[in-house]
Amino acid sequence: MTKRLTFTRRAMLRGAGGAAITLPALDIMFNRNGTSYAQSTPIPKRYVVCFGGQSLGGDGDPLHNDYVPNTVGANYDLKSALAPLAPVQADVSVVSGISIPTANGGSVPSAGRRDDFHVSSLSPLLSGMRSPSDTSSAGPTSDQIVAAAIAGNTPFKSLVYRVQVEWYLSVSAPYGRESISYKANPAGGKPLIIQPVVSPKMAFDALFNNFTPPNDAAAAAKQDFLLRSRKSVLDLVGTNLQKLTANPRLGKADQQRLSRHFDEIRDLERQISAVPPTSTATCQKLPDPGTDPALGGNQGVDSGGNNTYTTNLGYSGEEQRAKIFCDLVHMALTCDLTRVASLMFSMFQSHMNVYALTGQKCDLHELGHNGDPASKGTLAVSKMIAWHMKHFAYLIGKLRDTSEGAGSLLDNVALVFLHEGGHGLDTATGKTNSTHSTENMAALIAGRAGGLKGGLHVAATGKHPANILITAMNAVGISSTTLGEVTGTIPGLLG
Repeated sequence: MTKRLTFTRRAMLRGAGGAAITLPALDIMFNRNGTSYAQSTPIPKRYVVCFGGQSLGGDGDPLHNDYVPNTVGANYDLKSALAPLAPVQADVSVVSGISIPTANGGSVPSAGRRDDFHVSSLSPLLSGMRSPSDTSSAGPTSDQIVAAAIAGNTPFKSLVYRVQVEWYLSVSAPYGRESISYKANPAGGKPLIIQPVVSPKMAFDALFNNFTPPNDAAAAAKQDFLLRSRKSVLDLVGTNLQKLTANPRLGKADQQRLSRHFDEIRDLERQISAVPPTSTATCQKLPDPGTDPALGGNQGVDSGGNNTYTTNLGYSGEEQRAKIFCDLVHMALTCDLTRVASLMFSMFQSHMNVYALTGQKCDLHELGHNGDPASKGTLAVSKMIAWHMKHFAYLIGKLRDTSEGAGSLLDNVALVFLHEGGHGLDTATGKTNSTHSTENMAALIAGRAGGLKGGLHVAATGKHPANILITAMNAVGISSTTLGEVTGTIPGLLG
């Protein structure tokens, strides 16, 4: 029996100096059913979840937030919390009116949380599952579900980073407040927490220590030289080309296709050689960020349980760390080192010192409790939301300004920014206008993957934050409209 000669759809001829040409679709590349042995790969979709450990309003303030626009639909107004989004507003949509239901003295409802506030919103917010009795997630988080579906053969199935380095309290530990990523347990049972990387230097080394960009400058220079000297790539693969065209098993139709294909390559080379070459490389090895910023010390607590706050503790250069992590996420997506990332800027119930960031003498958590006597209420809270938004906008801008295919990288990315809470009733204490509330929540969705629409304010009253995640998941190719115990997308965002 004669062995059938086959080529994959990505078959190439290789020759001197690493030169190679892709072959056209030939009959020999297909099986007897007419199905290609290997299909070409489309531009991948990417998925990013960002988080800030902060609610939208301050205790006792009747103003729920300075976040949600007054204008619904396109051309929404930017209030103080979202003002840094101005350069990328056309690519970011605001979703308001969302909430997480609470037990309110009874059992935890579907996709809801316990009455005690901190960390109880983690599970419904990120996995769509009602909060368990402990401070973990009851289901895998959306980033890990997406990673399992779209990661392909990327070196990193997902990246999990956190900007806030430490818990910053000497009398306690984070107890689950330190991560927003959980994966399914292969042995069954509770999902497994993925501890985030908090060192920019370690994150850089993991990504780039053994990395050579595909658009290597030396290789580009060599190709430029060959083209300028009119050295045809067909000449460089000449020996293998002769063997292929002389193969008796190659049918007449395939020979004709090859002849046309090579004529087209000759014509293209003549055009290229007449035009000065321009660099279109977008995947590059980033500069080494060097040593991480120094670690700050922990805050203390006095005998009465009050924070003994000092502006010299609780901060480890999170401003610089945030920028580096955004740069790493951007380049990892650009180089297809990963297609999924979670970026936690601040922990749940964050005790990160904000003095170096906003000038407020307080930590992030205490801002909501009017911890700085000179800076109280929702407008004070909005200053730190704006800090988060500054870096979110920076990441979006880098994605938007990176060419990919006929458009930009942002055309193939869906990003979500979630917040720990909203502002309203605290069902644990009965207080209204509380920062310990998941009423009056809002979130952001950005990117253009799957036809996502930017520049809109959508009032989604009655919807759950997980509905935003489902929308983003659908945008990157996940067909399910369910996440945990939540079903459905946000209307009007996918077109």
